[in-house]
Amino acid sequence: MPSKLSRSIRLTTTALISAAIATLLFADPAAAHDNLLDSTPSAGDTVASLEAVSLTFSGELIDFGQASFAQIQGPDGLYYETSCSTIDLNVLTTPVALGEAGTYTILWNAVSSDGHPISESFQFQYAPEEGAEPALGWDLPACQNEQTRIQPGAVASASPTPTQSGQAAAATPAPAKSDRASDGSSEGMFVLVVLGGVFVLAAVIAMAVWLIRARGRRSK
Repeated sequence: MPSKLSRSIRLTTTALISAAIATLLFADPAAAHDNLLDSTPSAGDTVASLEAVSLTFSGELIDFGQASFAQIQGPDGLYYETSCSTIDLNVLTTPVALGEAGTYTILWNAVSSDGHPISESFQFQYAPEEGAEPALGWDLPACQNEQTRIQPGAVASASPTPTQSGQAAAATPAPAKSDRASDGSSEGMFVLVVLGGVFVLAAVIAMAVWLIRARGRRSK
């Protein structure tokens, strides 16, 4: 009787171990991965202002080499992150400055606590209050492009069109001669006229003196 009980216990134990191994082998690999629990804004939200996008995950993220990030793309296809994302345990935060009203897309990538990368994207609506100043978008995302990305809107506004350049050149008056130079020319002409007058007067006086002396000689 004890031998049958021992055999039964061994068979039961073997079955349990086999079932556990099968569960580990055929379990869904994604079941252990972290997932997105909450976000600000959430998918489909409409916001009037936004300074940062915040993503909260079910586990602590692995942060190395900017592998976990969020990109915010506007309706014009440009990017509106003001700097790269930061991570605080299971919360990923990305500062933003949004542009024109419209549909914005959040594309995120995160390395979950088990080392597996996960990613997703969703959209929200931006409807700013009247009079809000839209920010300029960037041609590239913030992460790993801080030194190379540009704002096409700023470049376009800084480069005048050929028509504007021509109008600017036509509207620019030719440099006038300085008053000092003009005064110098007038003073020079005045001096020449005075000297000429003195020379003529001296010649007339000399001629008169010569005529008087000549008459005096004849009278003797």
